[in-house]
Amino acid sequence: MSFFYEGDVIYCALFTIEATIHDMSVVIKLLELQELEIEIAALEKAITEARSNLGESQALKKARVDAVKWDNHLRQLTSRQKDLELQSQELDAKLKNVNEKLYSGRVTNPKELTNLQQEADLLGTKAARVDEETIAVMEQTEKASDACKQSQHTLKEEEDSSRIEQKKLKEEIEDMLQKLGLLKQRHAQMSGEIPPQVLQQYERIKMQKGIAVARVSHGSCGGCRINLSTSQLQRVRNEPLERCANCGRILFSE
Repeated sequence: MSFFYEGDVIYCALFTIEATIHDMSVVIKLLELQELEIEIAALEKAITEARSNLGESQALKKARVDAVKWDNHLRQLTSRQKDLELQSQELDAKLKNVNEKLYSGRVTNPKELTNLQQEADLLGTKAARVDEETIAVMEQTEKASDACKQSQHTLKEEEDSSRIEQKKLKEEIEDMLQKLGLLKQRHAQMSGEIPPQVLQQYERIKMQKGIAVARVSHGSCGGCRINLSTSQLQRVRNEPLERCANCGRILFSE
C-alpha cells in the first residue's frame, strides 16, 4: 500500500502483489501514453491548421480582384472611345455641311457668311478636342488591354497553382486523419493496459498540470525544475509512482 497527498485530500492506492511487481513498468507505460497524447495533440493541431488553408489563397483572391478591376476599366475605356468616335463622326458631318454652305456660293449675305464661318470654327475646335481626347483614350485603352491580359494570365497561373496545392493539401489532411485514427487506436489499447486506479491518478494530474509524468534530469524534476532531495531520488529509482514533492507530477528516472 502506498499513500500520496494531493491538496487536502489523501489518496490511497491499493494494488495486488502482482500489480506492484509491475509498477515500474506502469510508469513507463504512463510516459509512453503521455508522449502518444502529445503526438496526437500536435497532429490534431496540424490538421486544424491545414483545414484553415483550404479554399482560395490570398494571392488567388487578389489576382481575381485585379482581373475584374482591369476588365471593368477596359470596358469603360472601350465604351468611352466608341462615344468619342461617334461624336467625331457627328462633328465631321456637321462641319462638312457648314463648309458646303460656306463655299457653295449660294450664301452671299455677309452676316450669314460670318455666322457660318464662326460655326465652322466652333465645330472645328470641338472636333479637334474630341480627336485629341480620342487619341488619349486609345492610348489608355491599349495599356489597359495589356494590363487586362496580364491580369488574366496571372489569375490563370494562381488558379492552376491553387488547384494543385489544394489537391496536395487534401491528400495530406487525409493522410494525417488516417494516422490520427491509428494513434487513437493505439492510445485506447495502451490505456487498457494500465490499471484503472493509476490511469485515474494520471488523468487528475494531467488536468491540473498539463503534463502528468516528468522525467528526472540531473537530479531535478523535469516538470517544475526543482532539485529533488537525495532520499526522493532514491525512492524514484526503487518505488513505484513516486511524485514530485513540489509539483506533484509522477517522476520517471531512466
